[in-house]
Amino acid sequence: MKRLIPHILLSFLLLLSACNRKENVIYSGLEAGTMDAGVFTSDSHTKMTVVGNEGNYDVRTSRRVLIRFETHPITDSDHIDIDLHGLLDAAIMPPEEVESLPQNPDGQPVQITDAWFSADYLNILLSFPGEDASPHTLSLAFTASQKGITLRLHHTGPADVTDTDKAISAFLSIPVADLRQAYEAQAISHGKKQADYPMPVLLQWTARTLEGGPLTIYEKKGAYSPPATN
Repeated sequence: MKRLIPHILLSFLLLLSACNRKENVIYSGLEAGTMDAGVFTSDSHTKMTVVGNEGNYDVRTSRRVLIRFETHPITDSDHIDIDLHGLLDAAIMPPEEVESLPQNPDGQPVQITDAWFSADYLNILLSFPGEDASPHTLSLAFTASQKGITLRLHHTGPADVTDTDKAISAFLSIPVADLRQAYEAQAISHGKKQADYPMPVLLQWTARTLEGGPLTIYEKKGAYSPPATN
């Protein structure tokens, strides 16, 4: 097996907890997308203008982010104003293809909050114990077969922070293109036709049991269907 090469993890920002609800809130939640010049465009192509920014987050720089927000009353279907309550910069991490993956606990534990496909990314929201993100690194490796993609998340960090009650949150966006190309090559070589099949992903990571020991978690995520081509 090739050694997992740690990628430099892009800067972490703590995602704020839910704020007090306002009477004029139409919708609140988490959305992934692009922030640029004070306008957030979600992965579903909904545009929202940031008018409230209690955390004084940078909303001018163009980049991929995950936000926590609440909307203002909508008076124009083409114009949505939001109050921004939390923001995480995305760490865009292309994974490395390897011959095999570890089946035993590997690296230090993380907690996966959610994982989903959108905008040609597999997104992962996670956290791990600690107060300073700089000593922590994450890496991703995968294997491909005609049955799908197995993706392994590896976390390296200080071993003396496991007892802290503070956590660092991270938002990873993994480009689907390389995963899809590797899977398609395997699937087609076994007689499948492009666009006739989804791409199932089995996500692996190391977690910690209630007893304190590590274990490997396996979770099958929703399938990503490659676009049909002529």
